[in-house]
Amino acid sequence: MIILLTGMPGSGKGEVAKAFQKRGIPVVSMGDAIREEADRRGIPRTPEGLKEVSLKVREELGPGAVAILTIPKVEKLLETEPIVVIEGVRSPYEVEEFRRKFSEEETIILAVHSPPRMRFERLRRRGRSDDPKTWEEFVDRDRKELKFGIGEVIALADYMIVNDCSFDEFQTKIQEIVSKIISQI
Repeated sequence: MIILLTGMPGSGKGEVAKAFQKRGIPVVSMGDAIREEADRRGIPRTPEGLKEVSLKVREELGPGAVAILTIPKVEKLLETEPIVVIEGVRSPYEVEEFRRKFSEEETIILAVHSPPRMRFERLRRRGRSDDPKTWEEFVDRDRKELKFGIGEVIALADYMIVNDCSFDEFQTKIQEIVSKIISQI
């Protein structure tokens, strides 16, 4: 069984991934596939370098490229683990690649949604080098994510966590959904 974890930047996907990890369920980051590919190609892990790699692999392998790069790691984990979480699914083409490999019955989509203003404030506080510094940068980044098709992936979700509350309330929601998903597998 694979769980495809999706959501806009700053929605809280990382917190959901941590909850699965705390229960002993491995998490594979789609972003790691791009970082590892950058290393293989000798391209620096700067925001510009990672964007370049992201575009190149999509040109070479198609719009589901990041899923294609991630699948071998997931397959290896499924040799010993009954469930693997894949964090950062951004396009319906990636969902398609995972479902082609693991079947629709073995694939669950879990989305995390949070209002834009809340996400913007979280990203500003988080302070990663590629996080937006202004509202305009934030809106531009969201538009790019939406062009990948992340909105369609969110709309296809089997489960949704709405993160529009305090951190403690969000943690409670996470635990409820994680328990529900695990109990149904």
